[in-house]
Amino acid sequence: MVWKIGVAAKMPRVVRKIVDSRSFYSAMMSVVVVMIVYGIVSPHINLRVLSDLGLFGVSLLTLGFMMARSFSSLLHAILYESLSPRYTGLIGLGLITSCYIMYSFFPTILYPLVRLIEGFAAGLFWPLMQSLLVNGVSPNWRSRMMSVYFLVGEFSGFIGYQVGSLIIYVFGESKLVFTGILVIIAYTIVYSLLAPGKQHISVHKERGKRTETGLSLVLSESRYVKSLVPIILLVGGVNGLMKDYLFAYLKTITGFEETTLRNYWSIIGYSGLLLSLLVSHIQESMRKTKPVLIVSTFFTGSIVFLAFTENPLIVFMILVLVTIGTRSLKPILRGIASNKTSRPEIGIALVNSLTNIAAGTIPFMLGLLSLMI
Repeated sequence: MVWKIGVAAKMPRVVRKIVDSRSFYSAMMSVVVVMIVYGIVSPHINLRVLSDLGLFGVSLLTLGFMMARSFSSLLHAILYESLSPRYTGLIGLGLITSCYIMYSFFPTILYPLVRLIEGFAAGLFWPLMQSLLVNGVSPNWRSRMMSVYFLVGEFSGFIGYQVGSLIIYVFGESKLVFTGILVIIAYTIVYSLLAPGKQHISVHKERGKRTETGLSLVLSESRYVKSLVPIILLVGGVNGLMKDYLFAYLKTITGFEETTLRNYWSIIGYSGLLLSLLVSHIQESMRKTKPVLIVSTFFTGSIVFLAFTENPLIVFMILVLVTIGTRSLKPILRGIASNKTSRPEIGIALVNSLTNIAAGTIPFMLGLLSLMI
């Protein structure tokens, strides 16, 4: 008996990757379903605005969405603790559903206002999913799981683009938004059953120091991520262009029908994401982050070359490089920020807020420029 105890005592302790299954699976299921719906609905809304209001109107979609998302992403850390993940997520899903219903009935000129509300909802919902993810896994696995989260979400979004093409072929474009509404309502019911209730959040407090709460805590901890700000703004600005503006811009330079354009955009996304996996593998094998950061930053900045070409093949190659760059940088930034702040959801809220500000202002500036040319 003594010998067995001694052997057992020498066995290595198993480190659990998933420490809260409800939080982890709520985040992963949400990013799949909601991003597929986004891929179905959003491109159609962009092209309708492009047709009636031009590229400047498309830039207003992104500006309103990102500014509202930037504000509400700061609130999510507060609601996460006061209301619970379940109710905060249901508020976000309810607002997203309401926006899709408004797209069905409102004239195109009001779409930027609807997108503002949708951005507020997204600012509550997506940082919440990221917070659930990092609280659902052990700290050593946060960056890696965040990378998986973004990879799954982006693949799901591109799948949504192609599902939208299929819906247009079979049922016509009038059924795109209707399909999105039905799926979001069904998933809201699922989320209400799956998501955790009151979430326990451990906060490390230093003895003798006053503990801040609420929005003041979120803002005060921005000093911990100031070294990341330049690269956060770069990634945010490029993501803003990739969200609405570039899809509409490709329509103007290629003249593709919506179904063809959706498939073209999806192939760009799939290619960039698959190649980004190779970059991630190289990073892990080399165990060096700095070279990957430098290369990924260069790839992300290569978006400026789009100003000098309208060739669909060259545009394709540039956007693949941009996808590789942003895909590699996003999870690294959030993983670092979540470990620098006292609570992981605060670091994520700060990164999301800064990226959303950049994502809204850069397309708007280009939209203004398009009016002058």
